[in-house]
Amino acid sequence: MKSIAPVIAALILSLAVAGVSQAGVFKTHVAEFTVAGVPNAEGLKLTLQGILTSRLNPDLVQLVEKPEQAELLVTGSYALFGKIFSLDVLIKNSRQGSLIKVFEQGEGQEDVIPALGRLARKIDAELVKIVPPVVPTPSTPAPATTSVGVPVPPPQTPPVVSQTTVKENYVIRQEPVSKGLPDVWSSAPLEGVYNSIAMGRTLSSGERELFVAGERTIRAYLQGKDLKLIAEVTIPSPAKVLAVDTADLDRDGTPELYVTIVDRESLVSRVYQFDGSTMTMIAENLPWFFRGIGLDLTSRTISAQEMETGGKFYGDVKELSKSGNQFATKNPQKLPRSGNIFNAIRLGEGAGKGFIVVLDEDGYLVIYSSEGSEVWKSSEKYGGSESFFKYESPEQLRSTGNQYRWTFLEQRITLLKDGTVLVPHNEGTFSVGNNRAFNKYSLFGLEWTGAVLKEKWHTRQSPGYLADYAFDKASGEVLLLEVVQKSGMFTKGKSVISINRID
Repeated sequence: MKSIAPVIAALILSLAVAGVSQAGVFKTHVAEFTVAGVPNAEGLKLTLQGILTSRLNPDLVQLVEKPEQAELLVTGSYALFGKIFSLDVLIKNSRQGSLIKVFEQGEGQEDVIPALGRLARKIDAELVKIVPPVVPTPSTPAPATTSVGVPVPPPQTPPVVSQTTVKENYVIRQEPVSKGLPDVWSSAPLEGVYNSIAMGRTLSSGERELFVAGERTIRAYLQGKDLKLIAEVTIPSPAKVLAVDTADLDRDGTPELYVTIVDRESLVSRVYQFDGSTMTMIAENLPWFFRGIGLDLTSRTISAQEMETGGKFYGDVKELSKSGNQFATKNPQKLPRSGNIFNAIRLGEGAGKGFIVVLDEDGYLVIYSSEGSEVWKSSEKYGGSESFFKYESPEQLRSTGNQYRWTFLEQRITLLKDGTVLVPHNEGTFSVGNNRAFNKYSLFGLEWTGAVLKEKWHTRQSPGYLADYAFDKASGEVLLLEVVQKSGMFTKGKSVISINRID
């Protein structure tokens, strides 16, 4: 019996430690910082929030998206006085109704990130002090022993084998674009963070026109063995590019670029024409969001939707028409209440006829009937986007202390010719509220059976944030716009275009 005592003691101690870890987890929301004394205060608010959030101990905090869900509300401020800065944090504990103040100081930009790490450790130390008492967990029976006092190992539990399978004819694998290209194609890193990609024409040489957009820049590339920059236009601040799509609405063989641009709380979208060497603006200050529908440039249509005062999506989604350099809308189509031009598509014929799929704000896929009633909702989350626009909201200010309401554009959903619904899924180490930082992604192929949106295949998880993608119907290739390095105080970030094939 004496030989069993240390085993039992160790088992009880381990259970007690596990109990402390579980009891010590606080539901925590980290709000945007307030910033004073620096010129780029608006951008720094979110950066500081994200850095601090990522450095908190996950054994002590469970991040939640909304302040009202939190037991701990963390609010921080950053103030610069000459070369000296101060980081001050106030932690409101709703469990105990108490306030905790923590601060850290430093000198120079190069010390900001280390100071946030030191600040996070101080917060961890304060949280350890308020860990609630542990309720002992009932111990499990000690393992049986042999006659000589040696513990008998517990029976081995067979490993759980995943039941998820991927059909061999729906594997996405990296392929050359055309003859003569390397077996695995990826562009050299592009300096900057780009949020949108669209395809133009495929030339007789096998080269392809590609267009990418960042917040202030639109670029035209020719993609063959390498990526060659052909043209570039910039958008003056404070206007911001949200998305770029392509079509040839007048069927003249020359692609048009439909660029969604928001300036503060107004839409000032533009249309460019690309002749192979130059992007020429043919319309500006258009009051619509744009989204391309269709797999082929020559048959693709452009949907348009307006924005009401306050920055919300307004009215029906309509089809855009082009006459010369004049644009108008026609054929209005109603969407479910949670649907908008960026998060909804109509399914095709057969089992999908009349149904609409919406990627809601929480990341769930929802199927609606043509009458607008919900008929199915996924149990898994999809999508995940870092692209957004924001507008002032008195209601938001009253409820969260943030004067802006943020609207995130959802990931592009594509209906393939065989009825497959192509939708990405971005994930991150943390993604809370307006603070989104995704670092791995997958693509999913789903099929609507008439009753369930069923998974047909999915890709392996890849590192990076998938900002956008385009699908080439002729080749079966998917062109991925990946952010491989995020922008920050000292870097502009980097993006990469890669090509895969759907078999």
